[in-house]
Parts: sequence; structure tokens; C-alpha cells
Amino acid sequence: MEVILKQRTKDHVVTFWHKTQDEEIQKLFPFSIESLEEALELYEESLKDGALSYGKVIYCGNEYIGDIWCYGIDEINEKMAMLSIVIFEKKLWGKGIAAQASRDFIKEVFSKYDVEKIGAFTYAFNDRSVGLLEKIGFIKAETFTEGGIESIYLEKHK
Repeated sequence: MEVILKQRTKDHVVTFWHKTQDEEIQKLFPFSIESLEEALELYEESLKDGALSYGKVIYCGNEYIGDIWCYGIDEINEKMAMLSIVIFEKKLWGKGIAAQASRDFIKEVFSKYDVEKIGAFTYAFNDRSVGLLEKIGFIKAETFTEGGIESIYLEKHK
């Protein structure tokens, strides 16, 4: 399967918002955005010079299937960014698409930004997410409980 990363557009943000309101997806990923309006505002912020977030959309062939992005980009103090990836087309889960998209995106982030590491959070019960992150070279750094849910923080160094 051909995996392609493309520039995000406002239409992608709207589609992503609606697709990720799915109950199963909501349980698997720690989303912090609470409205479509907020998602669109954050997208507009990401387009500005010096933005602290950067993202791409993931296509498998000609189909838009998810997003990948970094947020909290800090090129001065911590020299790090945080990674998020969501494949909302559930029929494509477990097929290696997220791993390929992540490898390509992380390579781009390390060349585009002056960061030394990338961190990621996931729920401990989300075996696919934990497995993906470990498969692409992330190492568990910490386990913690937040809101009654056990979570894992992982890191990948340049």
C-alpha cells in the first residue's frame, strides 16, 4: 500500500473532526480538542511563522485516512516535540500504514526542526499504539495514571 503524507487543509480538519467523533476512536486516543471551531483555530495557528505545531495528513493510495502531527515544538529549551498520530479508517488498522507514515514524518520533523527527541503519550491499554511506537524506535520512559486511566510516555531520540 502506498502511504503518502500531504499538506493539511481546512477541509482535512473538518473531515478529521467528524471521523474522530467515533466512540471507539474516542476511547483509544487522548483527544484534548473539544469542538470543531477549536480544531479550526489550532489549524490556523499552525500555519503561522513560529508555530508550535506542525502536521500532515495521511493518504493510503487516493484515500485520506488520518493525521500525524507534532505539537509543543520547543527548539530552544527542551529541544523536543510531541507526536500524535490517528488513523481514523479502522479497516486499515494493523496494516503497517501508521508505522510507515510515522517513520517518514519523524524523519521530516528531525530535519525541519532543531529538536533532539520526540515524545508521545498513549493509553497503556492501547496495545496497537504502544506497539507502533516501540516498533518505530520509541522507548518507554514513564507510566502514570491520569483521570483514572493508566498512560505511558515514550521517547525517540535523534
